[in-house]
Amino acid sequence: MKLRITLFATLLVLLSACFTGCKKELKDFSFSYSMESVDNYKLMVLFDSDKTFRIEEYNYYMDNFAKKRDPKIMEGTLTDEEFASLKPILQKCNFFKMKDSYGFEEETNRDLGDIMYQVSFTTEGKVKFISIRNSDTGQFSASFVKLIGFINTFLNNHKND
Repeated sequence: MKLRITLFATLLVLLSACFTGCKKELKDFSFSYSMESVDNYKLMVLFDSDKTFRIEEYNYYMDNFAKKRDPKIMEGTLTDEEFASLKPILQKCNFFKMKDSYGFEEETNRDLGDIMYQVSFTTEGKVKFISIRNSDTGQFSASFVKLIGFINTFLNNHKND
């Protein structure tokens, strides 16, 4: 009986060590998210593991009207709280298990109001690109939806004026 308890306890310790060790901490990474209404507007946000961010805003429609390019670009450093919130969300998203594209299954007529989303995630020498067009959010994991919420809040708090 003692042998069974010892074996069971050993097995539990090994399993917990395996599950704990299987989740590597996210170290060096680069993440970008953009949404674009083709020929009209583009907003991009980039985050890096060194806590830097970059927000790029392009208003193609108004630039074409004014006959000049006037992108609004803002760079900065994430606060410790922002980085502490972002990092585990990125880790839980499992980008490399996601499909490369969503919403392109059926060919439809391109509407100039269509919005295209693009995600790029790089870590440990691997890169994942994801393109999304008019896709139902029900296809995405709760972590990915939470990431989009984080980005929206972040952009609202760091808006270019």
